[in-house]
Amino acid sequence: MMYPPMRLSDLGILTFLDSDPRPTFIITSTPVDTPVKVAAQVSVDSPQPLQPAYLNPALRNNPVLHESIIELSRVRHGPFWDWITTPRAPGTDAGTSRSFLFEDLYWTRFTVRDEWVVVSSNDQQSWDVTFRPPSSHNRGNSNSLLHDPTGPAISSDGNHGWIPSDFMPEQESFVHVINIFDWAATPLGPLSHWPPLLQQTFNQVLVDSRPIVIYWGTKLTTLYNEAFSKLCGSKHPALLGKSVEDAWPDFCEKIKLAMSTTSSKQRAGDEDEWRFFVGKADGRSEEKYLKWSIIPIIDRNRCLGFIQPIQDTTSMRLWERRTKMLIDLGDMLVTARDVKSFWVKLIQELEACQPTYDIPLAILYSVEDDSFTPSMGKACQLEGCLGVPNGHPIAPPRLQLGKSSQGLSASFKKALLSQTPLLLRTKDGSLPESLLDGLHWRGFEDPCREAVICPIRPTKEERVLGLLLLGLNPRRPYDNDYRQYISLLGQKLTTTLASTVLLEEEARRGRNIAEQAAYDQAMLKEKLTMQTKEATESVQKFQQIAEFIPVGMCFGNHRGNIQFANDAWHRITGARQVNPLNPEGFLSCVIEEDKPNVQRAYEELQRTLTVTIEFRVRRPKEDNYPLQHPIGSSPSFEKAGLDLEADDEGVRHVLGSLKAERGLDGTINQVLACLTDVTLHKKAAEEAIRKAQQAENLKRMAELATVGMYDMALDGRLLGANNVFFEMCGLDRVDLSQVAIKPFETCVVDEDVAALEKTLVRLVEEGKSQTAELRLKTQWVETDTDGKQISAPRWVLATFMPVSNSEGVIQTFTGCLSDVSLQKWQFEKERERKDEAIESKRQQENFVDMTSHEMRNPLSAIIQCADAVIGCLTKAQELVDTRLAQHELPNPQTAASSTGFYREAVQLLKDSIENAETIIACAQHQKRIVDDILTMSKLDSNLLSITPITVNPIHIAQEAYKMFEVEARRVDIDLTMVVDRSYTELNIEFLDLDPSRLKQILINLLTNALKFTKNGQERNVSITMSASKTRPDARSSSVQFIPRAVELAWQGDGPFLPVPEENRVYLMFEVKDTGQGLTAEEKSSLFQRFVQANSKTHVKYGGSGLGLFISRRLTEMQNGAIGVASSPGQGSTFAFYIETQMPSEEATREARSAAEAVGHILKAPSGTFGRGTGKGPFTMPKPTKKLLGPQIEGVLLVEDNLINQQITRRDLVTSGCAVEVANHGVEALEKLEKTNRAGGQFPLSLILMDIEMPIQDGLTCTRKIRELEQSGHFKGPRIPIIAVSANARMEQIMEAKGAGCDDVLVKPFRIPELIEKMMTVTKLAERVG
Repeated sequence: MMYPPMRLSDLGILTFLDSDPRPTFIITSTPVDTPVKVAAQVSVDSPQPLQPAYLNPALRNNPVLHESIIELSRVRHGPFWDWITTPRAPGTDAGTSRSFLFEDLYWTRFTVRDEWVVVSSNDQQSWDVTFRPPSSHNRGNSNSLLHDPTGPAISSDGNHGWIPSDFMPEQESFVHVINIFDWAATPLGPLSHWPPLLQQTFNQVLVDSRPIVIYWGTKLTTLYNEAFSKLCGSKHPALLGKSVEDAWPDFCEKIKLAMSTTSSKQRAGDEDEWRFFVGKADGRSEEKYLKWSIIPIIDRNRCLGFIQPIQDTTSMRLWERRTKMLIDLGDMLVTARDVKSFWVKLIQELEACQPTYDIPLAILYSVEDDSFTPSMGKACQLEGCLGVPNGHPIAPPRLQLGKSSQGLSASFKKALLSQTPLLLRTKDGSLPESLLDGLHWRGFEDPCREAVICPIRPTKEERVLGLLLLGLNPRRPYDNDYRQYISLLGQKLTTTLASTVLLEEEARRGRNIAEQAAYDQAMLKEKLTMQTKEATESVQKFQQIAEFIPVGMCFGNHRGNIQFANDAWHRITGARQVNPLNPEGFLSCVIEEDKPNVQRAYEELQRTLTVTIEFRVRRPKEDNYPLQHPIGSSPSFEKAGLDLEADDEGVRHVLGSLKAERGLDGTINQVLACLTDVTLHKKAAEEAIRKAQQAENLKRMAELATVGMYDMALDGRLLGANNVFFEMCGLDRVDLSQVAIKPFETCVVDEDVAALEKTLVRLVEEGKSQTAELRLKTQWVETDTDGKQISAPRWVLATFMPVSNSEGVIQTFTGCLSDVSLQKWQFEKERERKDEAIESKRQQENFVDMTSHEMRNPLSAIIQCADAVIGCLTKAQELVDTRLAQHELPNPQTAASSTGFYREAVQLLKDSIENAETIIACAQHQKRIVDDILTMSKLDSNLLSITPITVNPIHIAQEAYKMFEVEARRVDIDLTMVVDRSYTELNIEFLDLDPSRLKQILINLLTNALKFTKNGQERNVSITMSASKTRPDARSSSVQFIPRAVELAWQGDGPFLPVPEENRVYLMFEVKDTGQGLTAEEKSSLFQRFVQANSKTHVKYGGSGLGLFISRRLTEMQNGAIGVASSPGQGSTFAFYIETQMPSEEATREARSAAEAVGHILKAPSGTFGRGTGKGPFTMPKPTKKLLGPQIEGVLLVEDNLINQQITRRDLVTSGCAVEVANHGVEALEKLEKTNRAGGQFPLSLILMDIEMPIQDGLTCTRKIRELEQSGHFKGPRIPIIAVSANARMEQIMEAKGAGCDDVLVKPFRIPELIEKMMTVTKLAERVG
């Protein structure tokens, strides 16, 4: 049976993670090819890496940790990210993984369905307090935590087994060392003689993931956990049981001093740090930095020992050392003025770097084109080396990479083509060991086994200018930290070399400019001589030059006649080009209002000889000289956004300067006039005045705005703001020109300062507007409709807009603060309501499950016991009837009395059988009542969901038919089922629908039909099944359908998805009976809650009045409807239809394969599907050995209810199979070890697994069995497991199948149903196997 795939929101894990107090997040493990909106630096053409899909509230409420995770997902680099994204090895458990320390928390991960990676942190036990032993009443049971998971806590030789039950598989090897270690030879003695406090303390240390050492007793005997053993290297396990002098020979005195201090104070000592070297199995040593502290173990004010937790700080110390080296290197290299000095300073700084552990070997080559043989390619010149003697073959003075095979020529040639450092290793031959002989190793003086070649180029696009070979620290692995250090070194060399190249190029350009300047000066001197010669000619050419200047120039005589005017003068004034031009001709161009001013200017000229005047002229309509904007002038007009193209009707503003020359007689001989067109300047001035007025208006509007508006410098100093801004920030308004205020530094809460600073950095880098939500230190206060005062943190939406100067450099920024406190407060209230609703729904589900379990569980025992009673009585009746028929009487004298006795016994047996059948009928009736009540509870709580799956509809109808076939024969009712031709014409084999809801409707209708027909003269009940592509109505059916309630059309788990019309199929059922029928008044009250046809119905027929109401709701939830047609004395016809969907080809194939596996492929007939073969009393036969096939030899029954356990075991044994019983999951796992699947004798064929059990529930036990199967612990094919439980929700059934169960049987059930289910699952397992 195939189910649709589940989405992330369907997993049910989010509800758990939302309430989990541990920080947790989920990332998608499937790359997608869509552009990324968060990480802009990722190319949109490349697949998108892993991204966070979910962060739980515990993580989001921790700002520091939340920011770290977001930053980690943005950069997607680092050990923690690599640990998260590394795929698990095939065959490993998807739910377990090693832990990882990040941000002082231990993290674990597991993968869900190969699609989501769930990463969760674990609380770290604090060791900064004095260790106290557990209370005395637990001291006697200290060994209970340390036991062998497959046996008792004490082995046969008397030693205690130190294997915690929850150890991961990778820890078992270390615990095995603990078990086999000869402790009797140590001061501690055998394990069995250890004090309880030592056992409990050692147990806690063993399960801790941090390196921890215990020093016990007066001799300070050493014990440690697996994490510490990794620090011991090759000394493990020899250090176990040794004294502190043997464990730390170099630091024992320091440790003892710390022990003395902590013992006297009875509290943990201060942390200390040291460096030491871990010996490896291959003889190498690894450099480590460890931080440790001493914690005394106090019992009754007496120090019994010490605990030493250790923290590995190697990465931090190495990073500090390497970072200092990079900083010093950068400071030295920036002083280089050319490439040659760059190489010298590089070697000098590498040699001066202290300590020299990370640079045991260095060889530097410069790269250039081979000038002697250009066809041979590149040549390398040795610039310097460290640790290499003169003449050593690893560093020849010159290498021709095209033909030379000296030293590392091949590797250098390969590095020229690489963008990243090239790694050389001795183990793969890329670093020949023959070249390492005779080197003077620096640092630890150990030979290097690895080296890197860093190509040095100014930029990625330019050629390589140098090659730097660095030997790697022989006492550190080449891990991610080392790679990052080498990468940063390469970047440092690249950037500083680029600066040096640019500086050298700039110096070369300066020399060229100086030479060019000297040449230009010589040329200028030559030109000066020529210009002096031509000076006299310039005067003669004045008039010609005047024609080209933009200033209008003219000469006039004493009469005012203009004798000469250049073209600019005529363009400005618009006067005709005539010579001479009289004053009237000029004044005709001046507008009428300005003519008196011109005349007064001429009069003033007689006295002062110099006059400046401004007047306006009107250009003619045929003007061929439009207003020109000067090219190359100040761009202030354009940048100010001034509109200077307005229509002025040809009016030009002219500024004139007049100068008169007097003759010897004092009269004016000549007048020189210069005219300048100032129209643009006048318009600019007017536009500037208008802009200033607008700015003043905007300033007044800002003061009246409801948002805080501000102008601020880049250093955070406030330049201007309105009153609302000061009110929001809680500041007094001051003169900002006198007082410097930085409101964001003092008014924003500390938690949001980091976000504010990042936003401002993006503002400067991108030059675009930015927004951010911030909290201010002032409180938001509001009064609700009830007059209550609300106080909450003030939230604002801050907008930042950059303001640039004329060169495009950002100098200030402006923006506004919008108060969003009300929206934030409302959002928080809605979130609280949502959490309350979710909790209420969870409690309702728990109540429904508990009620279902407690009410269904005893019904199963009642029905099975009644079936057993009927079977036994039926067999007894057959025996009595057979003996009576054969007249097996003792003698003729007692025949008459014996015959009466036998007849009375037969009657008693019949009465008992009838009573047992009545018990079954009552139990079935009770089950239907329970189902109705629970269904109503789910409907009222919106917990009832529709879960469509691909099924055979005829098979579902047949199951409902078979459920009532026995009861129909018992009450002498002819029950038939017919498949209409409309169904077969649509070629329907499978449909997507919810089989449980469909069967529930059919059961309700068949229950009513049999109940109201069993007392009639004619007793017929028929089921008719049809299908249609269109929605049924009164014309296509014999019933009148009740109008559907629109708001109840869908109440499933997810949103309602309309079925495409081409795939839509309406499945219709009619249940017709020959009962007493219904009146019109009775029909009007049907399909309502707790309402029956009339008041006598319950008295005569029983029932709760819920069946038809539930049926109506279920049909409407499946986009269908229900109706009835009935007349008094003529019987009733109840019909309903639901909307279904044709399944996909893949779903059809899987459903057909599953059906063929169990032999249930049913072909839809065209006529009567089934008919009762007889009438009269019917009894349930007692199970016999014929009911089970030979493939089921033994069954493991896991059930905690003793009654159900005994009944089921008895019937299964009677059916012909061996049965083994377990009371809970743990006992079931122990029983499995004794079956033929684990080398035992019991022939195990199938497991019946109850779900709700103490100690270990059924689902946990099932998962453990499947894990053991995958690991190869159990032999043979997959063990079929049937879950047996009173939990009947579809979600619970899906959960059981997800845990590994092959099928689910819901209580109460009858033994034939159980046997049929067992045969089906077994056949399916054989087919799959």
